[in-house]
Amino acid sequence: MRRGILGIGVCTLDILTKVKTLPSDESVEEADSAIFMGGGPVPTALAAATHLGSYTTMIDILGDDWKSKLIIEELMDHGIQCENITIKPGASASLASVLVRSSDGARAIRFVRSSTKAINPQSLDDNTINNHKILHCNGRHLDACLKAAEIVKSHKGETLLSFDGGAGRYREELLPLMKRIDIAIVAQDFALKATNEINLTQSTWIKLNQLFPKAHIIGITDGKKGSWIQHEDQEAFHQPAFLATNIEDTTGCGDVYHGAFLHAIESGISVNEAAKMASAAGSMNATALGGRGFLPNKEQLQNFLAKAKEIKPLKF
Repeated sequence: MRRGILGIGVCTLDILTKVKTLPSDESVEEADSAIFMGGGPVPTALAAATHLGSYTTMIDILGDDWKSKLIIEELMDHGIQCENITIKPGASASLASVLVRSSDGARAIRFVRSSTKAINPQSLDDNTINNHKILHCNGRHLDACLKAAEIVKSHKGETLLSFDGGAGRYREELLPLMKRIDIAIVAQDFALKATNEINLTQSTWIKLNQLFPKAHIIGITDGKKGSWIQHEDQEAFHQPAFLATNIEDTTGCGDVYHGAFLHAIESGISVNEAAKMASAAGSMNATALGGRGFLPNKEQLQNFLAKAKEIKPLKF
């Protein structure tokens, strides 16, 4: 029986440091606080979905260094299944330094890549992929993602392929993967670069439908401006962001949005309600430091939605 969400992506370790100012040149400043926390778009989405009740599994390659060990320990603490993460002796995990401005949650990120190589597509297990309802990816380990899509197709395509197009991450080599995606949610920056548009217009949606020809759900997210979701051939609707008090950090809010959205779809919840839940989860996460600073459970999300106010709706 198919259940849960499988992720293919890169797990990182983040050093999150709260500062008064973001650097524009050489400087020294005492920080407010600092913490270690696991990061990466796909694993963070899985963590959000797990807290809401989904069964989740992560596929990646990590090393045997201290960073990799911390990453796996935290993933397991969140309830994510890690038996499909390969450990490469002598390799080290990615490390990201995230400076977060305390006044508004704005960020500056610098990172060191992992020394591991990409996942060998032939190492993927057909049963692991096809036993999940949703396979979520963002194009990292691209050849493995494409192989996973082939495996899904060869087994009648019952597993849905989900794609996260993050800001600053569009590249042409993603196009073959994009053509196989069932659920595509991308940042506005990704949408505009992929379609060669300047602003969001009806033309943007037409081009996105051409780039994601299989997708029955296409979404565009834009932070506090909310998100736009197109389901099947219906006109895109706008889901406002929710007001959240004491914004601390916007790191990972889009990833949490993805995780909550996929949990809702996997659970048979309507697309409109899924967008509302996702928007609320993203807003809640912004009230704590780190991409996984506040991952609400189902009760916390429901309580928030019962009282929260939407930011003024926008017209597309």
